Amino acid sequence: MAQPVAADEVGRWTVDEPVELRILRAEMRKVDTGPANDTLLVVATELASNALRHARSRAVVALLRTPDAVIIDVADRDPRGRPAVDAARPRRSGGLGLPLTEKLALDVGWYPAAGGKHVWARFALSASRRWGPSN
Repeated sequence: MAQPVAADEVGRWTVDEPVELRILRAEMRKVDTGPANDTLLVVATELASNALRHARSRAVVALLRTPDAVIIDVADRDPRGRPAVDAARPRRSGGLGLPLTEKLALDVGWYPAAGGKHVWARFALSASRRWGPSN
């Protein structure tokens, strides 16, 4: 349980129902994150989908940046603890979002917040894509 490092917000979207995941992806494509953009879209969609399905709440997706990383942070209204994979879930019935995120991201974490929790994933930027004072 940990918050990600301090970062600047470069985008924020609210997803109230699954059909809006398409809108989230379209809007996130407008933010230039370089070659990692497709990976970020997959992870943001998976984490937002998890919030809708498991927390049964809206998902607030924030795209954050540091000079050398980009972070997807998804907030929901479920105050229960650590997100976990349901080991008893039948194969081919979903449940791959969190393991996929853990495989693709540099770091994954979560932390409680007033009225819910945040789940985040951090991705390193290549040296050519780093943000800094000149960008």
